[in-house]
Amino acid sequence: MRLLSLFVVLGTLGASCLTKDPVTEGGTGGAPGTGGKLGTGGSSASPTTVDCTDTSTFTNFVSGQYGGTQITLDGNSGKTYFMHANWWGSPFNSQTEDVSGLGFSMTNPNNTVPTSTANNPLGFPSIFIGQYQAKKTTGSNLPKAVSALTSVPTIFSTNVDTMGNTSYNATYDVWFTASSAPLSGSSVGSPGTDGAYLMVWQFMPSDKRPRGTLKANGSVITGVKGGWDVWYDSTNPPCVSYVSSNKTATLEFDLNNFIQDAIQNSYGVKASQYLSIIFAGFEVWTGGDGLKINKFCANVK
Repeated sequence: MRLLSLFVVLGTLGASCLTKDPVTEGGTGGAPGTGGKLGTGGSSASPTTVDCTDTSTFTNFVSGQYGGTQITLDGNSGKTYFMHANWWGSPFNSQTEDVSGLGFSMTNPNNTVPTSTANNPLGFPSIFIGQYQAKKTTGSNLPKAVSALTSVPTIFSTNVDTMGNTSYNATYDVWFTASSAPLSGSSVGSPGTDGAYLMVWQFMPSDKRPRGTLKANGSVITGVKGGWDVWYDSTNPPCVSYVSSNKTATLEFDLNNFIQDAIQNSYGVKASQYLSIIFAGFEVWTGGDGLKINKFCANVK
């Protein structure tokens, strides 16, 4: 996922807009620029109603470094989600995930990133819709042209309010591609040249920060509650990260509001691209035992 530079691991989720380094390294991230409206991180327009009603009573137990499972829905045989363990880092200490409905809880005994690779998370256990390598969900309506999006209502509910603020984050990782071709093949590790990443973080960890430089503090995103600090790295594929100014365990919003904000402020996402994959999960550097997604839901319209 997010490193000092993009990084590919065969068979894993590979490169993405992974977190860069601890706040104590790499400077202050730059002064706020013109990317978005600067605010106080407080109120914004009232959130729109979230039309994402997918439910599931599916259960499974996932083990193994790259384990995963399809998640079926109740009353909707045409749509599935995929839970991907994706522990690409070393050491791997038999982390497991207990999948329950559209969520999972993690058990991570003694997993700590070695000092030599301290900036790189151990992995990104997550749930996604779309196609990544040979892992493909059904009924996602992806890839879809960004120019054709009307709304992307989504819910991401976690227990981060009880889990501290160090060495992990809870985030969306949204991939945009230059073409409508699904991302397949064992070597796929990024959305490719002229693609882009967009992240939505539930909070800023005390010891990590997004890749790139700080472009705006407390930006107000139409239809989304709270304020959002915006970080941007223009490296191809570029990455924009929206970080909640105040820690929040549950997000319910229209993802298209962030997509349109990124387009309007030239944060790498373009109307000519295709929305390809939507992940929601945890980047973990150390620990993570007990982290839980209560529900992830996304409805691409």
